[in-house]
Amino acid sequence: MTTSASLLDRLKADRKADMLACFPFEFDMLTGFGPVTHCEPVWLFSGAPLEPIAKDDGGGTYFLCGHGDGEDRPVLLADSEGHCGLMGATLRDALLLMIGLSCAGEALYREGQGRTMDEQALEALRAEYDAEFTEEADLEEGAIPAMRAELLERLGLAPLPPLTELLERERALKALQPQYALVNEEGMLYQGGYGDD
Repeated sequence: MTTSASLLDRLKADRKADMLACFPFEFDMLTGFGPVTHCEPVWLFSGAPLEPIAKDDGGGTYFLCGHGDGEDRPVLLADSEGHCGLMGATLRDALLLMIGLSCAGEALYREGQGRTMDEQALEALRAEYDAEFTEEADLEEGAIPAMRAELLERLGLAPLPPLTELLERERALKALQPQYALVNEEGMLYQGGYGDD
């Protein structure tokens, strides 16, 4: 299994992995198109550095947060509408969540409504999301699980941890969110909870 320090290099070196990360998992490094930039200048309120590393389909930007040049730093996703949220305590965790349980926000919402989100419930919810995306993107049935498995393998992230473990990591991120307040050049704070339903 790879360490998180090599994940961006793997994506840059493996064209198929880069394409899979971009579609359907919305992690687009824009390889060959210059540096990644956000739609407006932003800073962490704490003053810690931000390093933009990729875009999502809606114009949002993924940032590595904090000091250092490695990938064992928190990953923040900021959209173009003034919302942001932590995606992982490290790039590895963020990619596992994006690839393995992109519906984590909906799972936490359902949990807040009193529903039990065990492994079976999470698998069913992910299957719903996969089926909806498959129909919208006019893909063959079973394409998303196959793409997920291939990308995890190419990045050295297989096997995927239990979905309940990924959801537990998402819960932990919610508690850390206030430490990663994002502000624009007008002094306006981004609203926390990107991706929440």
